[in-house]
Amino acid sequence: MSHELPKAYDPSVIEERWAEYWVREHLFDVATPKGTNTDPQKFTMLLPPPNVTGRLHMGHMLNQTEMDILTRWHRMRGETAVWVPGTDHAGIATQMMVERQLKSEGKNRQQLGREAFVERVWEWKDVYGGAILDQMKRLGASVDWSREYFTMDDRLSVAVKECFVRLWEQGLIYRGAYIVNWDPAIQTAVSDLEVEHEERMGKIYHVRYPLADGTGSIVVATTRPETMLGDVAVAVNPDDERYKAVVGKMVRLPLSGVNNGPDREIPILADDWAKPEFGTGAVKVTPAHDPNDFVIGQRHGLPNLSILDEHANVSLPGSAYDGMERYAAREKIVEDLKEHGLLVDVKDHALSIGLSQRSGVVVEPRLSQQWFVKIQPLADKAIAAVRDGHIRFTPEMYAKTYFEWMNNIHDWCISRQLWWGHRIPAWHCAKCGEVTVARETPTTCRKCHSADLTQETDVLDTWFSSGLLPFTTFGWPGTDSGLTADLAAFYPTQLLVTGFDILFFWVARMIMLGCHFMLDVPMPDGSARTLADAVPFREVYIHALVRDAERQKMSKTKGNVLDPIEVVEKYGTDAVRFTLASMASPGTDIAFSEGRTEGYRAFANKIWNAARFLFMQVDRAREAGYNVSMLASGAAPALPDETPLETRWIFGRLNAVCAEVDRALADYRFDEAAAAVYQFFWGEFCDWYLELVKLRLEFGEGHEKNAATAVSLASLVAVFEAALRLLSPFMPFLTEELWHALYEGKAPAKSIALTRYPRAEDFAADEASVAAMTTLQELIVTVRALRKELGVPEKEAAPIQLHADNRVIALADANADMLAKMARVASVEFASEPLTGAGTRSTVNFDVAVVYERQIDVAAERERLTKELAKLEKGLTAAEKQLGNEAFMAKAPAHIVEGLRKQSAETKMLHEKARAALEALPSA
Repeated sequence: MSHELPKAYDPSVIEERWAEYWVREHLFDVATPKGTNTDPQKFTMLLPPPNVTGRLHMGHMLNQTEMDILTRWHRMRGETAVWVPGTDHAGIATQMMVERQLKSEGKNRQQLGREAFVERVWEWKDVYGGAILDQMKRLGASVDWSREYFTMDDRLSVAVKECFVRLWEQGLIYRGAYIVNWDPAIQTAVSDLEVEHEERMGKIYHVRYPLADGTGSIVVATTRPETMLGDVAVAVNPDDERYKAVVGKMVRLPLSGVNNGPDREIPILADDWAKPEFGTGAVKVTPAHDPNDFVIGQRHGLPNLSILDEHANVSLPGSAYDGMERYAAREKIVEDLKEHGLLVDVKDHALSIGLSQRSGVVVEPRLSQQWFVKIQPLADKAIAAVRDGHIRFTPEMYAKTYFEWMNNIHDWCISRQLWWGHRIPAWHCAKCGEVTVARETPTTCRKCHSADLTQETDVLDTWFSSGLLPFTTFGWPGTDSGLTADLAAFYPTQLLVTGFDILFFWVARMIMLGCHFMLDVPMPDGSARTLADAVPFREVYIHALVRDAERQKMSKTKGNVLDPIEVVEKYGTDAVRFTLASMASPGTDIAFSEGRTEGYRAFANKIWNAARFLFMQVDRAREAGYNVSMLASGAAPALPDETPLETRWIFGRLNAVCAEVDRALADYRFDEAAAAVYQFFWGEFCDWYLELVKLRLEFGEGHEKNAATAVSLASLVAVFEAALRLLSPFMPFLTEELWHALYEGKAPAKSIALTRYPRAEDFAADEASVAAMTTLQELIVTVRALRKELGVPEKEAAPIQLHADNRVIALADANADMLAKMARVASVEFASEPLTGAGTRSTVNFDVAVVYERQIDVAAERERLTKELAKLEKGLTAAEKQLGNEAFMAKAPAHIVEGLRKQSAETKMLHEKARAALEALPSA
């Protein structure tokens, strides 16, 4: 590769080429260390595994941008950086995807059978799955692709089975009947975390239940009258005086008769759960369809009567409502209660409705046989890990949220009624009903030795297998001890970067499972592992949401979803990455703006043009006989005493910005790090240093070779090369292209990502030069503003007067060439007295005046001002006409009227200024 760069920067030309190169060359693969490796200089991180059904969205891009910046930064700091990628089999989502595909073919999974259906899902996964990882490759994520996993890989499947069996053997997994959130659309249980609650206006129904002895009735309150078909009792509070006389009596349950038989009789019982102030104070008890009622039923030894099937249809053979959909049954039951004179009242009532995140339908509390993990003692270890500082949360507020949830956690339902997933390794004996849990398929029942065994049909919750990833991806269980070379080298991981939405789904469960299983795995030196080293990660950084430019949450319903791939194709990956980084700070949501991305596209273009200028100077120097073979070494050249101020200054600034970027990234202040790099590269390097160094780079005829020119050129190249390395984690494609071009195909490494990140100590801190340059910059900027105000033609030099202390005077005198180039200063007159009057500006450091008498063409100016007055008078007339229109003023919105009045006032002010200027012109 030569110094030749296309005139225009086109990210589409370079990005795909470098993305393919990084993967093809395995640049970010890390080999498994031989023997035990306890080197603390490591940085290990796990990618939150996206669903195998997924496509990249802005949340993914933010997450992966932050992770990639950190991984590249740590790698360039000399640490062993391992970023492990993978995808999750996404049991529910993937099964739904394939079932939808089957439906389009006029088929369903029941017709195929389980084995053929699972085979079909694997076929789908091989063709369509993992697209999001392909997108990651295109976007240049520096992950270790040699360690890519899928949560149903054979190796991980063995580990998942081992974890389940061990928990069973430890008495931490059990099977039992319990109320779960049932999704009737996909016919499986979903966890509490997969249910979103929404406030809706519903009804509360007061229903009369006649006493069986004919002495009266009791009125119960319910929001779900269809479930009364499954009532087994009525509960009242033991302290409620209204009902003490009826406790122990029986009532006839309305509409409960089957096959034209009589209504069932159920008891009235006393229980503290019934609240006198709610409804009528009497509540129906339906243990199979309400979690609170289930607890009441257990306390009183009540039966569990399930009356809704897996589709949420009434399942009561012989009942008038058998087979009816739950809401249709509600309407019919309310109608029949009214007809029988048993509906006392119906009132509007605000309800919290649980909706399945998976299908969007209202979940149904349903009693079913499920598999559960006992949360204790897992939760206690996980709480201690954070409480004792072994895991740190950023922002810190999430630790409080974590504790609140963990201290109130329930046993975890881990079974799902699906066919796609890790099938539970349990076998049921048809003869004695015994359950055998085993690592390998058993041939006989462990209790009665019958060979009539059937494997459990349920699969494990996806979050069970993904909760094990921090140690299963590194080879656990491996040997008898569980320790593998990868675990010895890379566990615990250093950091987890993720979103708040999976703090409990995934983060908390990884902490629980990691602390539990890894405590049994010895340390690399054979010693016992403590909780501090059993944690799955040392730190958790919770990133914010990406919102639209108006700070609204992105949603398909609102139509404000941005496809990151489309934005990337428009502006380039580097510009999108830099936009996200520049707005990413702990605890603050990102209002993504394409306008800002366009600005960072211009930033990349600015750097491209700076490189073209630099390469041109190198080529000119070579033609002039300068030795430039070592200029691109990346090392700061030794600076002789006569080194120009701007060179000493730029190295001093490089020292400061390196320290600032390191500090910001260590604190996850991506915004501050990006701002520091941006300001240095655009503001200080491009806008100032490149212009100033032109004063030193004279290679043409009549200019002899000299040390100052050589030092300036070497410094220019060294600063640019260091700035590329500084920018590389944020804009990897642009910097890779320019870095290789800088070395003309003879780069010291295969990638800029494998070089050393610039450090503050690499460059001399020079506070005196930085202070001096800051004063000169202030002077130059002030003179530029005065010139513009006075109308000095851009190419015309003008003298200035300067009043300041001896330090500033000496500085201006020594750098007259800098003032001449950057502010078109013809000469500097040093004033002994403070300067005042028009054309003068004062700062803390100096007073300065531009000496310029503006010469104008009076006739031309009079003509211009006359036209301007006519235009303003026309605007005033139109505004006065609108503001004087009473009908318009009465109907126009307040903000429109206010805008018109403001516009009219501004036009009037401009009119007065133009008239005054016209009157001030000398007569012809």
